[in-house]
Amino acid sequence: MREFLYRLVERLHEEARPLSRNKHFHSFEPAPGETRRALRIDRHLRDLERHLAVLMERGERPRIRTLPGGGVQLVLRHPKLAVVRTATLSPEEARLLAGHPAGAWALGEPAREPGNTGPAAKQG
Repeated sequence: MREFLYRLVERLHEEARPLSRNKHFHSFEPAPGETRRALRIDRHLRDLERHLAVLMERGERPRIRTLPGGGVQLVLRHPKLAVVRTATLSPEEARLLAGHPAGAWALGEPAREPGNTGPAAKQG
């Protein structure tokens, strides 16, 4: 089920071919609980990307802590308020975040081409 969840998040998050809930209702039918979780993860990643893009423009790199099992924890300063935001990501979520230019910058990875999710990506 975890594989289904992150494939769904990846399709929702893909800019070139986004997954529409109306056109692809059959994808959302089998596991409604997992679907809600996928939508929540997608919104969380998009919000992190916006926040990281602002920090990247300002040149303020977030603090990164690697977690056991391959996850990461990001500590982001708010651009206008004197608060910090902590985001804990699973390895799959960190991989999806690294696909965005600001996410790759924050994680210290080279930026990838859109749609290229790494060595395990399907060719064709």
